[in-house]
Amino acid sequence: MSSACALVLAAVLTATASSSPAREADADLDGDGTREHITLEVTKPGAFRLSAGTAVAEGELPGVRGVTVLDLDTRDKRREVLVHGEGRFRLFRQEGTALQEVPLPAGTPSASGNGFLLCDVPMADGWARRDKYLYDAKQPGFTDVPQELYAVSRVLPPPGWVPLQQTPGSMDVVALAGPERALLLHAFKPNPAEVDGGWYLAGVAGNSEDVLGWIPARVLRKKVSVDDGAMLGAIVVLPELYASGLKPKVATSFPLLRTRRDDAETVAKLRAGSTVTLLATDGTWYLVQSETRLIGWARAGTLAQGLSALKKAAVPDKRAQLSTLQRRLRAAMPAPSAGREDWQPDAAGLILENEYASTLDTYNFCPDGRVVLEFLVDDFKKYGTWTLDGDTLKLELTRKTMQLGVGEPIGPPEGVEGVRQYSKTTPHEGTLAESQTLDWSEVLEDVKAPSPSYRPRRGTPTCR
Repeated sequence: MSSACALVLAAVLTATASSSPAREADADLDGDGTREHITLEVTKPGAFRLSAGTAVAEGELPGVRGVTVLDLDTRDKRREVLVHGEGRFRLFRQEGTALQEVPLPAGTPSASGNGFLLCDVPMADGWARRDKYLYDAKQPGFTDVPQELYAVSRVLPPPGWVPLQQTPGSMDVVALAGPERALLLHAFKPNPAEVDGGWYLAGVAGNSEDVLGWIPARVLRKKVSVDDGAMLGAIVVLPELYASGLKPKVATSFPLLRTRRDDAETVAKLRAGSTVTLLATDGTWYLVQSETRLIGWARAGTLAQGLSALKKAAVPDKRAQLSTLQRRLRAAMPAPSAGREDWQPDAAGLILENEYASTLDTYNFCPDGRVVLEFLVDDFKKYGTWTLDGDTLKLELTRKTMQLGVGEPIGPPEGVEGVRQYSKTTPHEGTLAESQTLDWSEVLEDVKAPSPSYRPRRGTPTCR
């Protein structure tokens, strides 16, 4: 379908709830070059007769209002007729000397483009799920376009204290929402095993934190008991997703994928010039909502190429990336032995030690993108920033500090190996232009070994 046809159809269908469609129209329905005169007659309450030239169809429809001529597929040169009722619709196309009905999916049609139909279906929690269908002129009929997530955008007070789970159905809690803290519902993930069941991706409304988590729909519907005491005693872990909230314009068209896989099905292809909403990020992927309220995933690199004037929110990106790195590290580590302190990911950042050749390097990774590399001697430190590209941590070091010895050295004499010591030292600071890389897959393999070189350490990293 051409862009002009898509826009006309979008305007027509969007107007169905507020405007009064006509009872007559003229259009070439069968593509033979001759325009048919179309009329709609209400034969009795809840019944109609639709005529297009000599072709006639009769049917029932509560609150018959009028008709609209559509072009769902420009390739077949045909036009379709949509009959409007009160909250319901019926679709017809001319086939020879007859009007053939095309079964419509459930819901209210609201937009279309490039042969797609969008239908809004009311949900139990007071919002409408937007389904997407591909029009097949050969059947004729509609084929569902699978979606993993549906846009919600609703604020809802929780029934008591409720946990925001790290992933759908997990026992790990990333945050708690109480009666006085309303929830902002971003997206809905259906549960195929449960009718009307599923999980909401949510954050705490009005909170400066950008942590997002999942809440079972049945919890919000008060169909399960919520143990306030147990929730208040829950151990909070790092989230998988952080809110973004940016609304950039699309410079170059790119697809939104159903899942976070490069080979996943396409949910929608964004139109250049449209505005999108970046709902959430794990640091590598973004959850993106289109202008037509369809949502899907796009890699950060794809976004950078497809969006104009993208002012990336570095802190949510880095927090999400560091959260992902720490959770992968925790999953790779063996269970702690008796008496050994257990390490857990921390929102404050990551301290990673690398012990080798009788020395120790300590990496301090902070969630704002800063890094400090500490060495064992002379209070030597290097400062800079870190970025993540796939499994590669890239360090750009721009500053160094150390203690320089003053006067004659003490300790090992000339010609003897060892660290020279000085009775007095003075602080020294200088500039650097140094790049380093750290392969995270190699770090994960190392921590699995009986005597690993890399070990995470509890505490708050130093990134001044």
